[in-house]
Amino acid sequence: MNSFSPNYFIHAANVLLLVAYSVRDILWLRLFAVGASLVSIPYFVLQPTKLWAPLSWTIVFAAINLLQSWRLFIERRPVKLTPEEEDIRRLVFRDLPPRKVLQVLSIGSWTTLEVGERLIERGKLPETVSVIVRGKVQVTRDGRVLGELIAGDVVGSALIFSSIPAEVDAVVLEPGRAMRWQFGTLERYLAANPETRTIMLQHVARDLAEKVERATRADRNRSDKTQ
Repeated sequence: MNSFSPNYFIHAANVLLLVAYSVRDILWLRLFAVGASLVSIPYFVLQPTKLWAPLSWTIVFAAINLLQSWRLFIERRPVKLTPEEEDIRRLVFRDLPPRKVLQVLSIGSWTTLEVGERLIERGKLPETVSVIVRGKVQVTRDGRVLGELIAGDVVGSALIFSSIPAEVDAVVLEPGRAMRWQFGTLERYLAANPETRTIMLQHVARDLAEKVERATRADRNRSDKTQ
């Protein structure tokens, strides 16, 4: 009676590798690769002389693929955003998945806006960029009110396009909350994440257009009143 051949293990392992290379999902590819590595281990152990070199490398490959599979699994778990995080996603990052939203928020900090707090000072180069989630900020130049910033507006948006000193003052008019980023940190993150950069710049462009429209409308209303 023929004894069981260890070759069956290596054949089974290669079949699993074929399956791994045929799937499109990277997580399943890695899981099948782990299975192939584990199934091939008896083949190396049951040889008349144990094959320690391929056995060791197989264990290393299995451990790497298992670790990467766990990381992929963790990354794919559903993300629960807090109410404030949901607000800023709705206002700015609605096209980003929740996990990406958490990434961009993690490089900034939540701040409470206090009445009278100066966010931008004329003649100085702003060091931060803020998105208002709640509250109101008044923008003035030489004592003349140019407009008010509300939820969804970016304080320091012009800085994203050109690093120039501010030409206006921005002072908190109503208390609220905002997400604030150091400009250098945000710039490096956006350079490394083109998708987020595109969405952020699209929002900034809309933000600037809306500010110009509101300012124009306010000037028109003032002109109508003086006539």
